Amino acid sequence: MAQKKIGSVHDLQTILQISQALTAERDLDRLLWLIISACSRLVDADRSSLFIVDQSRDELWTKVAEQTTTIRLPMGSGIAGTVAKEGQTLNIVDAYQDQRFNPIVDHKSGYRTKSVLCMPLINSSGEVVGVIETINKKNGKAFTARDEQLLGALCSHAAIALDNARLLRQDLAHQSLLHELELAHSIQQGLLPQSAPSISGWTFAIYQSPCEQTGGDYHDFIPHAHCQAVDVVVGDVSGHGVSAALLMSTARAFLRALDQDSTRPGQLLEQINHLLVQDMADDRFMTMVVCRLDESGHVRYASAGHEPPIVFRTENGYCDENVETDLLLGMLDGVGYAEYVLPPLNRGDLLVLCTDGVFEAVSPHTGEVWGMERLRELVRKQASVGASALCQKIMESISDYTDHSPQKDDITLLIAEKT
Repeated sequence: MAQKKIGSVHDLQTILQISQALTAERDLDRLLWLIISACSRLVDADRSSLFIVDQSRDELWTKVAEQTTTIRLPMGSGIAGTVAKEGQTLNIVDAYQDQRFNPIVDHKSGYRTKSVLCMPLINSSGEVVGVIETINKKNGKAFTARDEQLLGALCSHAAIALDNARLLRQDLAHQSLLHELELAHSIQQGLLPQSAPSISGWTFAIYQSPCEQTGGDYHDFIPHAHCQAVDVVVGDVSGHGVSAALLMSTARAFLRALDQDSTRPGQLLEQINHLLVQDMADDRFMTMVVCRLDESGHVRYASAGHEPPIVFRTENGYCDENVETDLLLGMLDGVGYAEYVLPPLNRGDLLVLCTDGVFEAVSPHTGEVWGMERLRELVRKQASVGASALCQKIMESISDYTDHSPQKDDITLLIAEKT
């Protein structure tokens, strides 16, 4: 009786020491090895394995199995899979007499499994997060009820430690992702103009905001010194986020490389389209409008599936109805892009470019979009305030219309005022 009591105290001390070690360990990989070595030592097993439940794939996996390679198995398959699915302990005297046992690993390794004690790791929410499987009691006998008690006590501590370590790893991965996104955002913003250029005869105002850290909207100003003109560009890659930002950066590089050698905006779009067709996936595309403005107010543009420029004229107080546009970029090679010449703009006239995030902003109350007509109406009514103030008023109107809810798409608004 005294010997049994001393043994129990020793076991409790061992579990307490192991529990303290598990609690202190935050690295998931080291924790996994610590758990299985503790299990083997505690119940005097020849080897142990720790399986992790992957709910997304409905399977168990392990890279922590003493003297074995990485193993994956479906939930409900084999002894470990059955324990994971049912959440109940299995204490098997002779594995080869149990139909749930899969002898393939034994056949490949030459090892002979006899006794198996397999237990679920259940977290504080009652979810099975893993399975401990100890194999072959070293004395050649079966695992005892006392072994079940000891391993059960250890599994309770191990489940909590494992859950904490996984949450910590997820948090660190999340923080790393946020850092990478912030870096990507910084790089992308560095590719966009930091301020409007000083061009004789024109004043510009710009608002640009991605709906995520990075986005697929693009705007640029590319001056042509030889003809006293500037190419004003607005583009929109389908989708948003990192993939759209990468395509936007590619398109920008092509545009910058080709612009000075292109005699007209339509030719520029043809060359960019030829290059993008080779790089873009079938489900991706890009819209773009290129407006070439000179200091005297002459404007010509080409559009690849993008909303044409809105032109407000102070002389009559109306907006021109420009509707001409051609095929989206990246859809089909060999496409031609026409060039459209607008009547010259005079002092106080406005040219407005935007992406669909502006006019497709949705009211959370009615489900209706803000719409191009609201944009034209606001331009007509507020044109006299100038480009910068008008840009601000448009964005305030959209924010009010959407009840200040988070934007669903990238937004770019660019206004050019003839001075």
